[in-house]
Amino acid sequence: MTWTEDVITRKPKTLKVRLPEYGVPYPARQQVREHGSWTGLTGRDLLRDYLVEEFGASLKALLQPRGLEIARHTDARYTRMARVTVPEHPHRIYFVFPTAGQPHVMTLPTRKRTWQITGVVVGALLLLALVVQLIA
Repeated sequence: MTWTEDVITRKPKTLKVRLPEYGVPYPARQQVREHGSWTGLTGRDLLRDYLVEEFGASLKALLQPRGLEIARHTDARYTRMARVTVPEHPHRIYFVFPTAGQPHVMTLPTRKRTWQITGVVVGALLLLALVVQLIA
């Protein structure tokens, strides 16, 4: 009789799945990712039901075991965020989200204002290039 002994070890692989972001600009998402207070989904949370209903089909494929895997497990977390516009400041959007201490307010220009600023900068650069060509 022969006896062979092996120790099987495995290291879980963590994959981050990002759901589609609708209407939240990158700087606001980045601030929330770094400084926001996040909450895990537990039990029969209404948000969990919404996620399953809205994104269940796309997430189901990611949750199926592959190859020699036995099973997969998911953890979902969320934070609340408010997008606020004020009539007195039509070219600003305020994003409010919770942090460890108090709510954080981030101000960003609207898409229209961003295009206006881009147009002014491009116009100034073209004017500068024209002046340089006239001088040279």
